[in-house]
Amino acid sequence: MTTKEVTKVKQEAQTSEHRSQFEQFWREFRKNRLSIVGAVIIGLTLFAAIFAPVIAPHDPATQFDAPEGEHNPLPPGSTLLVEGESNAEITAYLGTDNHGRDLLSRMIFGLRTLMMISIGVNLVAMTVGITLGAIAGYLGNSWVDETIMRAMDIILSFPSLILAIAIIGILGAGKTDYGWIVVPNLAKIIFVIGFAYIPRFARVMRSAVLKEMEEDYVDAAKSLGASDSHILTRDILVNTIPIVVVQATLYMATAVLASAGLSFLGLGLQPPTASLGLMLSNARSFVYSGQWWFPVFPGLALMIIILGFNLLGDGLRDALDPRYSQEGSNDQ
Repeated sequence: MTTKEVTKVKQEAQTSEHRSQFEQFWREFRKNRLSIVGAVIIGLTLFAAIFAPVIAPHDPATQFDAPEGEHNPLPPGSTLLVEGESNAEITAYLGTDNHGRDLLSRMIFGLRTLMMISIGVNLVAMTVGITLGAIAGYLGNSWVDETIMRAMDIILSFPSLILAIAIIGILGAGKTDYGWIVVPNLAKIIFVIGFAYIPRFARVMRSAVLKEMEEDYVDAAKSLGASDSHILTRDILVNTIPIVVVQATLYMATAVLASAGLSFLGLGLQPPTASLGLMLSNARSFVYSGQWWFPVFPGLALMIIILGFNLLGDGLRDALDPRYSQEGSNDQ
């Protein structure tokens, strides 16, 4: 066989292997029908977040005229007058908030900011946490491992939301101008929550690396003269990707809850930015006054998104980590 033929055979073998791995993943993933429900929920949420300007019926910051100058939230299906245009009317399908803004539009744009924060938080936490955890696990039982993990334990000793509130209190809410750089509020929220979640990824990665270090392929790679960086990045990290993906999916739900909690407390995104947590905060004074739609719809949206991430994470865990499924079946 010529060199080109050998290369072609290898490429076909790799393609076939990748296809078989995907087919195996999909076969395991679809066994759990609730994970499909979670994937659909998150898929629709991402779609709404990406195409928010197209899907939202109105500008989320526009304050429409309320009949007779009322400032109470108007019920779903209310007809609103467009200021400055004669005989122009629109329909608020989910009602309005206390400023006369369309609730549905603000919720859709709130999904965009929520997903941006959740994805950004996980990227920050994963990048730093995986790096520190991999180094600590590979060097195991050394002063580097002890230093990294004791630092992670110190951060973990504080509840995530309390730690985020403390850091926000130090940095200040809202956009901050440090002279040489301007940090927007969104970036600050991502950094604060991401910092609080770094230890979780570091501990998971360290335990996964320690487990992989016991495998024979690591000793074989060392005997062949492979460098530590090559073994860690090309072999060990590749085999720990499924665990990281599962953890990232599950922590997306906690990041959603944390960002909404900060906004609810007035320490997250600031008005007039659309935020589900901020909408719930504004709706507190209307809970007992009969305007049920104002707190209910944003609250339901948060609950469904968090449920979707948890269902999706459970499905990915079962599909990407067969050992977990085997242990679960043995326990039963």
